[in-house]
Amino acid sequence: MTAVWGVLVALGALAFLLGVNSADAARVWCVYLANLVFWGGLAVTGPAIAGMMQLTEARWSPSVRRLALTTAGFLPAAFVLLLFLILGQDALYGRWLHPPAEIEALVARKAAWLNAPFFWARTLVAAAALFAVAFAFVRLLVRAPAHAGNEAEQSRRNRLAVVLLMLWVVTISLWGFDLVMSLDPSWYSGLFGGYFVVSTLYTGFALLAIHTVRANARGLATVPPGAVQDVAKLQFALSIMWMYFFWSQYLVIWYGNVPIETRFVVARFFVQPWQTLAWVVMVVGWLIPFMYLLKRLTGRPPQRHTPLVVMAVFGLVGIFLERLLVIVPSVLPQAAGFPLGWRELLISAGFLALFVLSRRWFFARFRPVLDI
Repeated sequence: MTAVWGVLVALGALAFLLGVNSADAARVWCVYLANLVFWGGLAVTGPAIAGMMQLTEARWSPSVRRLALTTAGFLPAAFVLLLFLILGQDALYGRWLHPPAEIEALVARKAAWLNAPFFWARTLVAAAALFAVAFAFVRLLVRAPAHAGNEAEQSRRNRLAVVLLMLWVVTISLWGFDLVMSLDPSWYSGLFGGYFVVSTLYTGFALLAIHTVRANARGLATVPPGAVQDVAKLQFALSIMWMYFFWSQYLVIWYGNVPIETRFVVARFFVQPWQTLAWVVMVVGWLIPFMYLLKRLTGRPPQRHTPLVVMAVFGLVGIFLERLLVIVPSVLPQAAGFPLGWRELLISAGFLALFVLSRRWFFARFRPVLDI
């Protein structure tokens, strides 16, 4: 199976290289950016979830905490891919690097923040600091289980968890503001960074639900049904919070009715093909998981967890499509069709395969003791 994942990585890389040297380079870079923020966010959110469990002393399942750490294997690859993104700056961020005449004055007022050297410096420094702290936290937790009476060890872990969570919130917010929102420099939202953090955390808990059920099924861990139910509760809570942040942003824009703000929403929710995609995101990413999890959490905890895995996959697919929905119309406002042809699917499959291989590398390198 490893060979199959390796072939997918190679095919994804080949599709990307052919794409960036074609007439559709901007579209290929859009898909690259969507995959980068999606998989990179998942990779760093796993350790962040473990940090939340550390600070809240969540003792309901140490195995689940260890499973959350395993996404850190993708962090080195994510940083290299982030460096590679610089090559696509003209295709992605051309509207403020080389602004057209109608927004030249507006971009000039933002030049202190939106200039290439400062933009990439803060992006790379924040990512490097976050990834380094995440790895330090992971090594501390997988090195050996902390004994109940070892207060010094617990204190060290708590301090590192605080630093990790602060860096995680700041960096993921910056990804939202800088890497995504600045694609269209004439649109702005003070809530977008928080929205990006919450939606990334939703994907983190959805992936954790999948890992928990799979680890149980493969005998890598013995997670009790109550702990699986707790993961489902957290996934449910984050799905609601994601939608809460979306509506908070939408209602403010709708109520203000300022053209420079409303056009962002109009382009995505009232113009094809984005209107269809927006409804797919709403139904697949939120409505179906919400209805299932609401029923699951109001009855006796089920013994079969396959529907939970399916709902988690729906959540992940929904947020991935939402990343495309937010990114592509900003770069290609006149795009005639949905930006997922065979080339874009191969690039996305390559990212998925690289994520899986990186997580396998993590198991081989750190050998986390999951069944504790």
